[in-house]
Amino acid sequence: MEQLNQSDPQYIKAMSEFMQGNWSSAESSFKSLLKDYPESGFILLNLGNIYYSQGSLNKSIEYYLKALEKEPDWGVAYYKLGVTYFRAGKLIKALESFNKVIELKNQSHAMASYFVGLINFFLGRDDDSDQAFSAFHEIAPESMIANFFLAQIKIKENHFNEAIKLLNELLEETPLLSEGHYMLGQAYYGLHRNTDAIKAFRKVLEINPDDQRAKTKLTLMTDLEW
Repeated sequence: MEQLNQSDPQYIKAMSEFMQGNWSSAESSFKSLLKDYPESGFILLNLGNIYYSQGSLNKSIEYYLKALEKEPDWGVAYYKLGVTYFRAGKLIKALESFNKVIELKNQSHAMASYFVGLINFFLGRDDDSDQAFSAFHEIAPESMIANFFLAQIKIKENHFNEAIKLLNELLEETPLLSEGHYMLGQAYYGLHRNTDAIKAFRKVLEINPDDQRAKTKLTLMTDLEW
């Protein structure tokens, strides 16, 4: 089969439409290209990307799978497939896809570990989630959003000091994260650091005066009605 010729005017046209976000035109152009280059995983991948951008998730999955038939060890295709499965709520299939990305070490994607941690978190697999988020934290220490989920696991495990460190790092980046302050209050409370816990729960109410959980905690801790 003929290899994809990137000098082909039809390819240049398709890529131009794709880069401009002209999805309908790009879809037509890439489908036309596919007739000339039926073995091109790249064309199939881009069709998957187009359908993903249009919200046609089942068609996107179909084309990512077709791309992987042509390129079975293509990390980027597994990653995009995982993201699409995740968006579609097919969490087990998404987890399988992201784990495949991690297995392909030379093609790995830092966010694959994040999604593995997140999905395992949703599934209640705390040990697996902790392991994945911890790996992600080492790979991408600037990605503070992982701290939010990892801190919740640490609180459930009564590792309160670790949770406090993670939450303070996150709150330094996003000081108005109400849920982060609530979790911080829980961690301080677990260590019997009641003054710090009260301060954290009061911060929650500064940000969100309607948070009944924080009001209840403060009422129990101060004997005052909040």
